[in-house]
Amino acid sequence: MGLLKFLKGLKNINSRIKNSFKKIRVEISGKATKQEFKDLKIDTEKNKEKIARLEGAVAVLMSQSQVSKSQPVSISLKKSRPKIEDKIINRIRRSKRGAVMEEIKKLMPTMSIIEIKNILVDEKGLCSKASYYRYVESLKSQSQVSSETKVRQKA
Repeated sequence: MGLLKFLKGLKNINSRIKNSFKKIRVEISGKATKQEFKDLKIDTEKNKEKIARLEGAVAVLMSQSQVSKSQPVSISLKKSRPKIEDKIINRIRRSKRGAVMEEIKKLMPTMSIIEIKNILVDEKGLCSKASYYRYVESLKSQSQVSSETKVRQKA
C-alpha cells in the first residue's frame, strides 16, 4: 500500500515538473530578459535534481519492497516475460526428470554413482544433489540400474 501511495506522489511531482518545463517553453518563445533566462536555468537545474532524487528513491524502494502477487502492480513497473518464454521454461522443467534419468542410465555402465553425480549435479547443474539421489533410487527400484555402486580400485 505504501508503494502505491509513493508512486501516486511521484506522478504528482512528475506532472508539476512537466508544467514547469511547459512554462519554460512559453517564456522562451516570448521575449525574455537575461534575468528570466537565469531564473529558468535555475528552475531547470532544480528539476533535474528532483528527477535524479526521485529515480534513486524509486530504485531503492523497488529493490527493498517485496510486492506480493496479490497486490495490483502497474504493467509499466512489472517486467514480465513473454508468454512463449514461460511455456518453454515450463516444458523444460516438466521433462527435466526424464532427461536426467536417461543421462544417469547412459553413464551408469562406465562410471560410479558419485562420479555421475559430480558431472550432472556439480558440473552441469541439471538438478540438485537430493533430486539426483531420488532419481537413482527410483531407477534402482525399477531395476533399471544395479544397486551396487562401482568403486574405483587404485592401481
